[in-house]
Amino acid sequence: MSGEAGIEPITSEEELPPNATANNNEDTSNNNNISGDNNNNGKSLVIPITTSTNGNNFNNDGNNKDSGGLFIEIFPEEISSVRPTTLTKVLREEQAPLTTWCDASLLYMKAKREKEGCDLINAAADSEDVMSGSNNQDRLRVLSSAGIAALAQANKQTEGGGGGGSGGGDAFDNDMDEAGETSKSTEANEKEVEELRAMADARFVKADNINQVNPMTWIGRGMLNLANNKYDQARFYFENLTLGQYGEILPALIGMAAVKYLEKDFKGAQDLYGRAMTKFPVQSGAAARVGFGMASYRLGQTDRAKAAFRRAHEIDSENVDALVGIAVLEMASLDEVLDAREYRAKAENVIKMISMANLVDHTNAMVQNHLANHYFWKWTPVPGMAKAERGSDVVEGSMASSLEPGDIIRIGREFETLVVADEDDMADDNSFKIKDSWKFESTTGQKIWKKDYDRVVSLAKGAYNSTNIPEVQAESLYMLARVYHARGDMEQANKFYEKACKHAPELSPARFGLAQTLIWDEAYDEAAAHLRLLLGTCSNATDALAALGLLEVRGGKDRREAFVYLKKAIDLDPFNADLVLIEALALQQHESDYPQALDRYRKALRLLEAQSKPVPADVLTNMGVLCHETKQYNEALEMYGKALNVVDEDAGADATEEQKEVLVKHKDNSLFWDYAKTALTVKVSDDDERKLIVSSDADIDSLGVKVGDDISLEGGTEAAVTEIAKGGDGSIHILIDGDAELSSGEKSLSVKQGNRKLHNLSSISIAFNLARAHESAGRVVPAVELHKAIVKLHPSYVNSYLRLACIARDCGSLKECAEWLKSAVAVAPGNPEVLTLVGNLHLSLCDWAPAQKVFDQLLAQKNQQVEAYSMLSMGNIYFNNLNTVGKYSKHLQYAADFYRRILQKDNANAYAANGLGTVLAEKGKLLEAKEVFNRVREVSGDTIADALLNLGHIYLAQKKHPEALQMYLSYMARTQSSGAQITSKSQEDDEAEVLQYIAFAHFDWARQTELFNDVKAAPADERYKKCIEYLEMAMKKSKRENILLRFNWCMAKLQAANCVLQKVNRNIRRTAQEVKDALTGLEESLPIIQTMIQWKQEKRKVPIQSSMLTDFVSQCKHNIDSAKGHLNEELRKEQDAQALRDIQRMDAEASKKSNEMKASLDKEKEAQEEEEREKRAMDKMKRVANLTEGWKTADTAAKKEKSTSKKKKGDAPPGGVDDEGGIFDTDVAAADTSALFDDSDDDDDDDDDAGDAAKKTETEASTQGDQATQKDLFGDSSDEEELEAENPKKRSADDDEADTEQAAKKAKVDGEEQD
Repeated sequence: MSGEAGIEPITSEEELPPNATANNNEDTSNNNNISGDNNNNGKSLVIPITTSTNGNNFNNDGNNKDSGGLFIEIFPEEISSVRPTTLTKVLREEQAPLTTWCDASLLYMKAKREKEGCDLINAAADSEDVMSGSNNQDRLRVLSSAGIAALAQANKQTEGGGGGGSGGGDAFDNDMDEAGETSKSTEANEKEVEELRAMADARFVKADNINQVNPMTWIGRGMLNLANNKYDQARFYFENLTLGQYGEILPALIGMAAVKYLEKDFKGAQDLYGRAMTKFPVQSGAAARVGFGMASYRLGQTDRAKAAFRRAHEIDSENVDALVGIAVLEMASLDEVLDAREYRAKAENVIKMISMANLVDHTNAMVQNHLANHYFWKWTPVPGMAKAERGSDVVEGSMASSLEPGDIIRIGREFETLVVADEDDMADDNSFKIKDSWKFESTTGQKIWKKDYDRVVSLAKGAYNSTNIPEVQAESLYMLARVYHARGDMEQANKFYEKACKHAPELSPARFGLAQTLIWDEAYDEAAAHLRLLLGTCSNATDALAALGLLEVRGGKDRREAFVYLKKAIDLDPFNADLVLIEALALQQHESDYPQALDRYRKALRLLEAQSKPVPADVLTNMGVLCHETKQYNEALEMYGKALNVVDEDAGADATEEQKEVLVKHKDNSLFWDYAKTALTVKVSDDDERKLIVSSDADIDSLGVKVGDDISLEGGTEAAVTEIAKGGDGSIHILIDGDAELSSGEKSLSVKQGNRKLHNLSSISIAFNLARAHESAGRVVPAVELHKAIVKLHPSYVNSYLRLACIARDCGSLKECAEWLKSAVAVAPGNPEVLTLVGNLHLSLCDWAPAQKVFDQLLAQKNQQVEAYSMLSMGNIYFNNLNTVGKYSKHLQYAADFYRRILQKDNANAYAANGLGTVLAEKGKLLEAKEVFNRVREVSGDTIADALLNLGHIYLAQKKHPEALQMYLSYMARTQSSGAQITSKSQEDDEAEVLQYIAFAHFDWARQTELFNDVKAAPADERYKKCIEYLEMAMKKSKRENILLRFNWCMAKLQAANCVLQKVNRNIRRTAQEVKDALTGLEESLPIIQTMIQWKQEKRKVPIQSSMLTDFVSQCKHNIDSAKGHLNEELRKEQDAQALRDIQRMDAEASKKSNEMKASLDKEKEAQEEEEREKRAMDKMKRVANLTEGWKTADTAAKKEKSTSKKKKGDAPPGGVDDEGGIFDTDVAAADTSALFDDSDDDDDDDDDAGDAAKKTETEASTQGDQATQKDLFGDSSDEEELEAENPKKRSADDDEADTEQAAKKAKVDGEEQD
């Protein structure tokens, strides 16, 4: 919603409160009273007649009256028909008071004739006669009104630009000059505005000279400062002076509200507009409501804004700002409407209001821009009905004459297309040609709509010419740019987008459109800069984020930041499939991101399917290509098949008889044929399973099946028809190839027919990609079949010719390759790709002169796409011909020049740098060459395998064999994994050549190792074996007999044999088998070299000198003789060593048996000892058991004796207590108790004493027995027992000592008892 809240011009005291106007009561004339009454009523203008000359002209009743009672009355609806010059003349002649002049000017203002009202009031202010006869208050009113009217006129000029409507095309065209300078009309308009503001300032100065405290003058000065964007001064006049001195005056309130609005204090503006409406509900009018609505809208109070605009419209039905405000807010609320009918009704109402606003003020730029936007999207019906046939691009209809090429039309409800020029003259006066063929069923009576872009252009130009506000003009320019963008005129679109951005830098849609056109113009850096500016003002613009991310990926500067943009866009709108597709497109720019790109495509596919949106064929094709590149060939075929089906559905036409021809028959190409069921039924013949008998009555000619057709029988059996003939019984017999495994009974028959997929031009690239997938998957036959079908149907499709040539070359059929290239040259004589492939074919055949001619032709074309490649090929040609006699230096210099020319134009061309490195290496500058090759590896990321190969050569020349071998092997791994051809030869020859390099590295390393001529030369033998191994691998890879390769193999065998024979002198151990293998190698090599010598004598081409062959034979024979002697010696040594080993073995076996016998005896002895130990342990356990049993018996006897002794004691004490032991039983032995507490002087019985002594002795013995038993069980080892057995005397002495100690203890106890 655009526009600014402002204040309307104030030209009379009608809009001022009573305390802000002059006191008219000082003038008591009747004229002033009449004028005042009419002004209050606001109905008519009354001019008293002071003369009789003009009475007839303005008296409505036609009567002549005398001057005293006559007057002229002009009603508001009549003011539009009154010319200002006439009214000015009447007012002068009748000497009308200044109040009447002001009322007349106000009447013009209310009639929307601001210029006439301004001219009238200025005429009064400039006339000394009119001004001289009035009082100061009236003169103040006129001067202030004149100043305010001049400001109103200036504001009108600023908003309207001095032009109007769509007729201002000249001013628009002048403003669109290439230099971007302001047009003359614009400069004149700005000058006029300045003059009007200067006039207003002069009026206010005159008014101040009369009275410096006049509120109307202050309000006028506030308006002037507001127009000059001097908000502080405007605030001073509105708030400090007017509102501060005279209170809340309506114009001051509205003016102060406008100041706050422009200062973006929308809440303050809303409050002031509200106060104005509250205090002056009628006088505030529609302007205050519009201002209140604008402030509410800015505060996000949409409902209040809508209500304010509606009230303003009720007050003034022709208020354009109110109409536009209602329309814009209603349009914004359309997204919340779910019901289709309600949506259409509201949309129509919105357009009606905008159209009404345009009728009221056809110079309002904002209204025109809204209408232009409406018509940009609207489909305008075209009179008449159309007829369209399925698959045709010509539409018949009477409306053809009203359509022009470039018009965007819609046929029916869904089919949108573009009207194109009929270059083939297929259309007549009642038909026209469209870009896309009609894909639905043939139909008539279809209605056609078109985009009325001409009206959009007219409205946008009118809006541009109707205003001088840059922001509004920018919207007009943006609308024009969109039209040209939709029409495909990118240059014009770019021009208008750029102009719109200059007028309004924050207009994000215009800047995004500018970025789009810059991308179309391949100005990627500039487009990215504009997108960054756009994101600076609108950080959540998902389209801008996605576009910038894609551009950053293409630029390759900061991929991480690029994907940050893309991720942010997707996070903001995760269900937008287009954003996911853009991310997938960005990921597929780099080979390492192919798997992630494929995942993104799959996610987008799921989103589109979930949203029931069609999947474009381009998306499916891209997915097929990514599956192809990631070696997911089956899924690639599936994606290509879906893409073909989408394109086929869009084509819409049925297959013609010509299109039913079967061009491809292989089962892997089943996408391009179908089995069509026929009316025939057949059965298998009883005597021949390959014979089918047609059951129905039919003639051979009308059978629908012919020889060579592929048929399918019910049940899935497929076969080819080899013969059709009539049988003896008149039935038709169909013979098929192979044996058909059919069950009995009749079967329906279907015939293979082609479909229209290959005939559709849009399907050719998909079919080509499908053939390439067959090639990569190793399915050469279906690939060749499909390529041939493509070139048959579309002879100008060069890519298939080139692929057929490449397939023939890879299969070794160079002749067929040349034929296909000739066909390609005939179809596209100057095609760079064709010429490049022809040149490469000559290079593969080492036909240097024809190759040079082809690449010279390419250089002459100055084609930027192939220029670098052509120069690189020329450099390679010269480098490969260094051996030309007398031209080494010249060719080397030419090669270096071509490489340098490439690097001068593109210093990042790694291939040229690699070529320059080879030149440096050839000149012997190995360190510089090595640095170049390493730099190539860093820049290319090892994608250029030749750099690895060249580094291997450098390391080999520097005798750094491990590093050289590493480079060679990395080179092999790189080329084998990529499957790319590494030189101009076939893949097998290339690998054979690299294997020779590896073999030579091992050979040279072994030769270098042999220079030690001592034990350190031991690894040489193994390196010679590696050399021979790689040479044999090379011979297997090479398709043809390579004499030089065979000679190298023989030489390696010779050197390896010589190394083995020299091991004796180097103190290196060897075996007879090694000598035997060396002898075998020599014997195998000798006849090969002798055969070469024979070929040499027969004058056959052998690229080896005869002297080398002769020397090899002589040395080989000498080594054979030596090897035989060495073999005999090694065999004798091995026999002696074997005999010695046998003797040593026998000694070892005897020693082993002796040790085993001794171990057996030791084991038996140990077993006996173990048995004895177990026996002694058992005895001990028995003694323990006996001791335990004895303890139990002794304990029982002791308890029994104790019981007996108690019974033998004296009579019970007095008191009748029988037994105190039951109460005070402490488990203490009775004998001990009596001994401790017996007070009688009587001696105990001897028996008791003897019993106690025996018990004590027995207890001590038991204690000692326990200790002995514990000692025997837990304390003493078997060794101690053996020691005791060996020393019985010592044990006996110990026992005696123990007995003596026991007797002493017993005597001591007896003595204590006696005491």
